[in-house]
Amino acid sequence: MSESVELQNLTNENDFPDDGEYDEEYADEYYEDEYYEESKVGKVFKWILKISLVLVAFGAVFTIGAEAIAAYEYPKIIFNPQSFLKTAESRQVIRKPLSEQAYIDWMNSDGEKVTIKNSEGYDLNGVFLKKYDITNTYIIMFHPHTAGVSDMAKHARFFHDMDCNVLVVESRGHGESQYGINTLGYRERYDVVDWANYISEKDKDSSIFLFGLGSGGSTVLMASSLDMPSNVKGIMADSAYSNLESLFKANTKDLYNLPSFPTVKFASLFVEKDMGFTLEEVDVVEEVRNSKLPILIIQSGDDEIVPEEQSEELYEACTVEGSDRLYISSASHCAALNTKPKKYGDNISYFLLDNLDN
Repeated sequence: MSESVELQNLTNENDFPDDGEYDEEYADEYYEDEYYEESKVGKVFKWILKISLVLVAFGAVFTIGAEAIAAYEYPKIIFNPQSFLKTAESRQVIRKPLSEQAYIDWMNSDGEKVTIKNSEGYDLNGVFLKKYDITNTYIIMFHPHTAGVSDMAKHARFFHDMDCNVLVVESRGHGESQYGINTLGYRERYDVVDWANYISEKDKDSSIFLFGLGSGGSTVLMASSLDMPSNVKGIMADSAYSNLESLFKANTKDLYNLPSFPTVKFASLFVEKDMGFTLEEVDVVEEVRNSKLPILIIQSGDDEIVPEEQSEELYEACTVEGSDRLYISSASHCAALNTKPKKYGDNISYFLLDNLDN
């Protein structure tokens, strides 16, 4: 078969005029029509793509905007205990008290209300439970964020039964204590020194230990690097966090149904603007490294608020002789005393006795 026949068979008779001769003008029109059809499809596809990108961008802006608004409100609620409690109440969140009613009744019956002015001039309140006749050992106690003195009643009775005088402090922004904002220890650490000075001036021969539960534990740990009266002997921190930014990241999604990024970053910017510090700056570990006092870190193995590694970071940062760690494997947040009372009591007794004469 000749080459010309092969070429003829490869062509479509409808592609060219009937005379079989190649018509360049006709071919150009044919390919222009094909290109026009393809270009119409391409234009439609491009428009669909553009609209999709606009919708995605709008959705992203809307999401980021919503998260920015949430992040702006988030620290305002968190750092204002009264707003936090009102928000929890409006969402029908029921917080289980940390102390049974019998302990609260005992505190209300035997406790004496005390008030001091802190170094910034604000009135701070507390409840004093005395055992003057048999001891000059004092435990100053700091409650968790959004809790109160009544939540510390069981722990207060625990120390009182160990023959200690007990002062339960009401933190800034809680109850009747002044200044509505509470910074979860960043500024409240200076109040710890004021309370220690109050006891030291009241009883020159006193031996003082600081105890904190939850964020109260982080508060006393942040105070550990500050200048204290010489009769402050040691610090006990139960369920304390190690860094506020890390704590926010660990809890933002689970507790508040917000993504940790960018919510925490936005929140930190707003905190810096309104309060003068970032979440990252609230670094408890750094203060513990510079502590001048022995520390007992109490860690709950099933803590749903403070990740286990944060307690480990705190203990690893302890450098002062006499420091120790108590681990209660099955306890939830702030519930170590309830879970293993004997183990809890034995370890705290050892810590007090080991450091009483320091």
